[in-house]
Amino acid sequence: MFYWLEFDPQVGHEQAGYRPALVLSPAVYNDHIGLMLCCPMTTKIKGYPFEVLIAGNRESAVLSDQVKDLDWRKRNAIKKGRVSGAELSEVKAKAKALIGS
Repeated sequence: MFYWLEFDPQVGHEQAGYRPALVLSPAVYNDHIGLMLCCPMTTKIKGYPFEVLIAGNRESAVLSDQVKDLDWRKRNAIKKGRVSGAELSEVKAKAKALIGS
């Protein structure tokens, strides 16, 4: 599932602005805690190894190396769509590679 939400304020090389993000955490966590673990998405595809391409009308990619835990209520998150199971699995696998097992 992906949502549009506000990423500002940010610093340095972090993604900023109002943009889509792929949610990684389960809804029960998101609703109870008020946060959601997510990765920002972009249409500026650069071929980085941690980008995961997403099929759709407009070419986009999930930045699986920029995992965030954000207050979805304060950032005005709006549900916008879904990704395939294969796309979600690829994002999780790339994020896990950074974290380790």
